[in-house]
Amino acid sequence: MTTLVLVLIFTSASGTIASDSRIGSKAASFTIGNDSSVVTLGNFSGKCVLLSFWSSADAVSRLDNMRYSKLAQGNDKLELVSINFDRSRALFNEVVLADSLDTSCQYYCERQDRKQFDQRWGTAEQFNTYLIDTRGVVVAVNPSESELKAAVK
Repeated sequence: MTTLVLVLIFTSASGTIASDSRIGSKAASFTIGNDSSVVTLGNFSGKCVLLSFWSSADAVSRLDNMRYSKLAQGNDKLELVSINFDRSRALFNEVVLADSLDTSCQYYCERQDRKQFDQRWGTAEQFNTYLIDTRGVVVAVNPSESELKAAVK
């Protein structure tokens, strides 16, 4: 009985991160587009990727996205892919402008595309930012500035 309780506790505690987006796992593939381009994780082979999921309705993820955007700016070893889950593209566009974000790495997730992120990255439950190394492996979730610097030495 005790073993069953422990299994349930550990299973529910790790339920917010999808199994193929955990640290040490090969990063789950994705495809997303904005007005000027379509990207997949494979587009960044050989580079570190900072994959940020956010919504303006979630203050923490919005602030994190702004912070990560600044940290990635001007770093040629780190690619930012920022995916937004706002209720409309118009709202997303307004927020990107208001937050002074680089539009080349900001992507709006259309409703029909959300399932891939919900299943593979757990975005239905929580917005996180993932640091993916040059081999395509998740090395940090919501990385600190020091983790980013260490990854892109």
